[in-house]
Amino acid sequence: MAVLATVPGGRSEEASASLSLAHALHRAAEHNPTLNAARYNERAAEALTEQASLRPNPTLEVSLENFGGSGALRGVDEFETTVQARQRFERGDKRNKRLAVARRDRDIVAGNLDLQRIDVLTATTIAYIETLAGQQRLILAAQPLDLSRETLAAAEARVEAGVASPAEPARARAAIASAKLEYARAESALTRARATLAAQWGQRTEDVPVLYGVIHVPEALPAENTFPAGIGAHPRLKLQQAIIASRRSSLELEQAEASSDITVGAGVRYLRNGSDAGLVAGFSIPLSFRNRNQGNIRAARETLTGAEQSVAAVKNRLHAEFNAAWQDLTAAHTAVQTLRRDALPATKEAHAFVQ
Repeated sequence: MAVLATVPGGRSEEASASLSLAHALHRAAEHNPTLNAARYNERAAEALTEQASLRPNPTLEVSLENFGGSGALRGVDEFETTVQARQRFERGDKRNKRLAVARRDRDIVAGNLDLQRIDVLTATTIAYIETLAGQQRLILAAQPLDLSRETLAAAEARVEAGVASPAEPARARAAIASAKLEYARAESALTRARATLAAQWGQRTEDVPVLYGVIHVPEALPAENTFPAGIGAHPRLKLQQAIIASRRSSLELEQAEASSDITVGAGVRYLRNGSDAGLVAGFSIPLSFRNRNQGNIRAARETLTGAEQSVAAVKNRLHAEFNAAWQDLTAAHTAVQTLRRDALPATKEAHAFVQ
């Protein structure tokens, strides 16, 4: 595992004004455009939960009868007015089941937001390390360029002194061209890394200051078997469990929808243009002998089964991703140790000899 640390000593003032990894992660978590957009989905889920808790509104019904007809009903002599209020009463505990579905859907939105936050923080960490490494590559790329220029000056002096062939300055110029190309590549890579880092919180590349830190690579990696135990608590599995709970709540709601609601009404009927009045009352209930919501119930049951079966697929994908990441990590760690043990001392010795 790579560990970031602030460089001590003469750069303490610059380091205090620099951008630390913790500060970069904080900026990304607070100002990342993707996360800011996803937070509106969370607010929408809260609003839908509030809506799901509401009961049906009552209905006011006004009807006019027995006017403008023929015979005794001609004119408005037999005019009747009925004012009635109706209220639908939900059966099957629909309201609580509807509220449960909204809450489970809210959990899914929260789980997706957690995954997006992890992706953003991971991308920010990678961009931060690449920026820090890019700065070091640029410094290293400048050293061969400076050395090539010094070599060219020395070769030209030797040619003027008549102790060297004119081919030596030509070779030195070729070395300068190659060093310039490597420096340009390092500079371009650093610019891309800084742009990626700035994009994590929606700023410009120019807003990213110079980073002061060093990447420490430990001599040994932790044991491989210490990591798979944490897969069971991975946010993807938590999200899948939230999806299963939502699908189960949806099935219960569809089963409740098979229960017909009762509508009760009561009011007053005014006869002969308001001269007499009487009470009216009644109720209605649909006869569910054709449509028992059986199609929606079966669809909800199949969707729940599919969500339950997806748990194994998520676990397999997480294990595969871990194995691939572990192989990349061990290969990178081996490369670092090899460079540190063999290549770096030899490079320093060759550099000193060339100087």
